[in-house]
Amino acid sequence: MSRTRPLVTWVAIVVVEMAAFLGLSACAGLPSSSTVQQGSLVGQAALQPVRVQPDGPAPGATPEQIVRGFLRADAGAGFNDDHAVARSFFARSVKDSWLPDSGVEVYGDESALKVQLLSANTVRVTAAIVAEVDSTGRYRETPAGTVAQATFGMEKLRAGWRISGPPKGFGLWLSADDLDRSYRSFTVAYVSNVAQTMVVDRRWLPITSGLATTLARAQLAPVPPYLSGAARTGIPTGTTLAVDSVPVQDGRAVVDLSASALSANPDQRRAMWAQFVTTLTQVASVSEVSLEVNGAGLDLPDMPGHVSTLTSLGYQSEDPPVIDSAILRTGSQLSRVSSDRPPDQDQPPKPPNLSASSVLPKIPTGWVSLALSWNGQEIAGIGGDHADLSRWQSGRHFELAKFGDDLTRPSYDSMNGLWVAGQAGGGAKVWVIDTSVSPMEEAKPRVIAVPWLANRKVLALKVATDNQRVALITSARDGADVQVLVAGISRSASGAPVSLAAQPLRVGWTLTSATDLAWADDSTLAVVGRVSPHDVMGPQLVEIGGKVTAMPPVAGTRLVTNTGGLRGVVVLTDRGQIEARAGSGWQVLQFGTDFLVPGE
Repeated sequence: MSRTRPLVTWVAIVVVEMAAFLGLSACAGLPSSSTVQQGSLVGQAALQPVRVQPDGPAPGATPEQIVRGFLRADAGAGFNDDHAVARSFFARSVKDSWLPDSGVEVYGDESALKVQLLSANTVRVTAAIVAEVDSTGRYRETPAGTVAQATFGMEKLRAGWRISGPPKGFGLWLSADDLDRSYRSFTVAYVSNVAQTMVVDRRWLPITSGLATTLARAQLAPVPPYLSGAARTGIPTGTTLAVDSVPVQDGRAVVDLSASALSANPDQRRAMWAQFVTTLTQVASVSEVSLEVNGAGLDLPDMPGHVSTLTSLGYQSEDPPVIDSAILRTGSQLSRVSSDRPPDQDQPPKPPNLSASSVLPKIPTGWVSLALSWNGQEIAGIGGDHADLSRWQSGRHFELAKFGDDLTRPSYDSMNGLWVAGQAGGGAKVWVIDTSVSPMEEAKPRVIAVPWLANRKVLALKVATDNQRVALITSARDGADVQVLVAGISRSASGAPVSLAAQPLRVGWTLTSATDLAWADDSTLAVVGRVSPHDVMGPQLVEIGGKVTAMPPVAGTRLVTNTGGLRGVVVLTDRGQIEARAGSGWQVLQFGTDFLVPGE
């Protein structure tokens, strides 16, 4: 279909983020001699993204051209002026009823858009959609073939055609390039229910001069359902911003909250401070945070009126563990090896198991899918028929009585939990074994509650390093409808797992097949899977609340593990190769059947 040449003209403008925004420097209550600024994304240059400044409606434009001009204006420099140019395409009576924050439909490029005149005063827009961002900033890639439609009512006014009937719930339609130029992913912080650490949730938000305000508003929202039971918020229900902006002055973000915040007890106030510090310091210009209630400081015992670090609040920063050694399995033999370097080719090979033959057990070849505890003192494995579980600890071996079938590769948390999933009693189950029980023969598998696994099958399970979340690959019983899910872990006062969150979060929506996974960092999974049924299975990076990115392909990828961070992904192939990231590809670390990393 040929497209009408648009009448609007585009001018690309690179907007430099100045050291001070003149409008903000005049904010009431701020000294005029101080610099007030909103920062860009952490790690980015001190520039706003390149903006495209469109013209408003052109005289004589047709209804189709008005709608197309409006869609293009969505992607322009409208985020800092409430999309004033885009609103100029509306009739005056409805321009303020449009809610651009209600969500984003993302199409590949302009060739994916089809604008059609249905009648004299009705225009329909159709687009092949590649992703969606909901009103909370949750990003979801859509399967191939996803199509969105919107119908606009039009009215001819004295100034020309205008949109008089916008579709209900219509937000923004952006191309993938426009989204990448205008949005970035950020984390919103909550507090662990069982430790002095943070649990984060990833959101996609527009990069604007008001980024600190946008993040603060996101932080005021309740804990998302998939983290229910695993995390809490110190912010009392009903708390809002008392002033509809969060100014940043000399590196300090000032968050002025409504009177509801005063109902927080000292522990909740400390959690509240920790959450805002974690979330707002992602803005490059923010180095510390102050909390106020209607202009007065929100008191925190033994603390100054501004905070820059979690440790000063009694919270720990969850840095990813650095793992420099692993255990290699070759046949029934185990040996200690480097986690990120191949053997030194200039040195003669060492005898197998030279440094560990007296402490590492032999694992009969009938036991597969091994896992290593965080303290390195225990190994667990699944029988070749996936119906048995064994544990090796301090030179002792114990095979548990049969409790399920189709058992997954085990996974250890660092709170004495050994996790495994499988089938029992006609349905999917998740079990946890308390590894602190002595003797180990006394520790029995205990089922935890996961109601949404009814009529499903678990293919893989892995506990996050924060002990508060678990990632799973599930499918229908016939193997169809493969899903990658993340859910919070609800624990008792003693730390024992009780259940998973009642509503999991699905991630990696475009994956049509997946067989194994590992946590790459606190908000990214490494998954063995594929997007197209015609692709070979390979390593994929799956952001929680974000994109699926194919890693360099590795033929015959079978399992995945991680030695720390996105560069620490390690894959095992069906040819016995163990490969780690190296530059833009992979290098062979070892040859073997298992590569055991603590906690993996």
